[in-house]
Amino acid sequence: MKKPKLLLLAAAALLVACQSEDVNENPTATYALGELKMVEVDIPGVDGLKGNGFQASKGKNLKGAATQINQMLEPYGVQLEKMEYYSIDGAGKTVFFSDRGNKQLSSDYVPNDPRNLGGLAVPYLIDGTQLNTASGFNTLQPIVDVMDTWANVTCSSGLDIPFGGVSGADIGFVSNVFFGFGGSNGFFPGVIVHAGTLPKAFFDAIAPGGGNGILGVTFTLTWTDDINGDGKGDVAIKEIYYNDAFNWQDRVATGTGIDFQTVALHEVGHALSQAHFGKLSRTEANGKLHFSPRALMNAGYTGVNRVVEKTDQAGHCSNWSNWPNN
Repeated sequence: MKKPKLLLLAAAALLVACQSEDVNENPTATYALGELKMVEVDIPGVDGLKGNGFQASKGKNLKGAATQINQMLEPYGVQLEKMEYYSIDGAGKTVFFSDRGNKQLSSDYVPNDPRNLGGLAVPYLIDGTQLNTASGFNTLQPIVDVMDTWANVTCSSGLDIPFGGVSGADIGFVSNVFFGFGGSNGFFPGVIVHAGTLPKAFFDAIAPGGGNGILGVTFTLTWTDDINGDGKGDVAIKEIYYNDAFNWQDRVATGTGIDFQTVALHEVGHALSQAHFGKLSRTEANGKLHFSPRALMNAGYTGVNRVVEKTDQAGHCSNWSNWPNN
């Protein structure tokens, strides 16, 4: 297998080594942020897929588009496993792209995975180029607060989720290679990347009409090799995107809009290996949605919820209570 190319840029802060243009004429950059070094992907043919694979499918043939791009990523040992999106209408969904030989579709972080950057930790980065939404909301502190909320769940005291910093360049690998929406030509293995707020068209490419209902989405890429032999995919990449078509607000303070922290808490749950949870029903007379039980990891947004509920804790603890002795 071709070895990933680690960018050896010695700096404690953001360094921009080179810039290029993607198909949307937005600058991309190759750089290192502190100790987190990006793995650069340089595969002939990938540039030709930008804006043609997922985007051209308009959400109708995502698996075919993913298969095509995954074949090109194979020399780097990574593959798109799934995307999980959270919607305003309760129709959130998990779409799987990778069927491994044993048919198991779950994936987990591997402690001290030599291919990842965190060791026993799961660091996170924030894309500093897309912090302000079209509704005028700044997402930086809310994201930090959300990460702290998950880090403070008591059952996972062995898990460290350190803040790796704010990037000065666009760091969305999935948005770049799979969709052609800005982003970077490389990824940060084993790091949760909050890759910014993207336009409605990005979410329309995820699912037909997705820009009207998808609030946020988390993409999981796994390593093609199961290094610990547990039959589960080994997490390589976690990237989170938010839909800039919505009125993002601190709804607790303003009483209006979509509560950003609620949505971010849900997406980070996915980034920390939790799946959707709960049963959804609708009262036809008034159109109201009902979840049983209500939890952060319900597939649909039902208003402000910044509490890691008992069911959310149970799922989180099953993944992380024994970390790093999984």
